[in-house]
Amino acid sequence: MRIRIRNSIIILSLVLIVLCMGCVPYAVVKEDYDFSKIDRVGVLDFSSAYESRGYNPGSAVADEFVRQLMRKGMDVIERQRLNDVLREHNLMRRGMVDLNAEARKKIKKILGVDAIITGTIIKCLPDRRDVIYFEDENGEVKNKIFLIDAELGVSVRMIDVDTGLIVWSSSYTSNSLDIEGAINYTVSVLLNSLKGRKFFKKI
Repeated sequence: MRIRIRNSIIILSLVLIVLCMGCVPYAVVKEDYDFSKIDRVGVLDFSSAYESRGYNPGSAVADEFVRQLMRKGMDVIERQRLNDVLREHNLMRRGMVDLNAEARKKIKKILGVDAIITGTIIKCLPDRRDVIYFEDENGEVKNKIFLIDAELGVSVRMIDVDTGLIVWSSSYTSNSLDIEGAINYTVSVLLNSLKGRKFFKKI
């Protein structure tokens, strides 16, 4: 019976690995855009309809973008400073950001930001527990295992501050054992779609 359970767990793990390996983000890049000219980036909170019990996945995803961009050698403006500038100049509209020409000009002048990264949480299923029961030959439950996982979907875009054009747009949905792992993996996959664009300073 133990061998049967262990084999079942191994099979489930392999299936999950294969599914994840086959997943790629849907990304669109402005082909004639020179990403190497971007020296400083600002990251805004991602809009989300999944806020609950004080947890804001849009803010958590933005924080993870900041961390991973910094690890790749990018200069990233402190998020609170960016938000403060937007509020001071009345560029926040009901939680949304109006990146019109005036807003972009002020962001460029005050913060020296070349591009803004923002987006939307399109799916967020927090950590949940599933139970798998194993029966013996008589149909009696002998063992059970708990599977804990979370699911996250993110749509992201990068906006050139000078022109207001979207130069990169991507989306991806992933599963992980917990929401923190899902956020980390999703952001990593999304940023990897920019490899080879001369955007990251350490790659």
